[in-house]
Amino acid sequence: MNKVKTPLGEAYALSGNIVKSITLVAQLNDLEVVKEHVKAIREAFSDNNYYISDTRFVKHTSIEVRRYLAANTRAKAVAILAKSGPAVLLSNIFISFNRLPYPIKLFKEEADAIAWLVEQGAEAPKN
Repeated sequence: MNKVKTPLGEAYALSGNIVKSITLVAQLNDLEVVKEHVKAIREAFSDNNYYISDTRFVKHTSIEVRRYLAANTRAKAVAILAKSGPAVLLSNIFISFNRLPYPIKLFKEEADAIAWLVEQGAEAPKN
């Protein structure tokens, strides 16, 4: 299994086209570190995968980093894992007002995120 580790976190394949990226830092402010992480994932996995982005450790993301990720993510769909139900609800409302070139949705539970990605066309993980 491909696995990528960077100062920002790690990423690995859950299936043939689902990649899970776990952010292990609380502050996402350093754009260069984020760019390095994105580049490492692109080199290890092909573009246009389905992604689960586990952001449950993140407490703050700078606007510069958010803009970069929105403009540079190459995905068929992205499921984001967040800590709390209210955060998921509010974030999904916010996302609905921002038009991204791929479907994106927040979840509290990883199983729900995977099920949604499979609905979007992803290959289900083999257990």
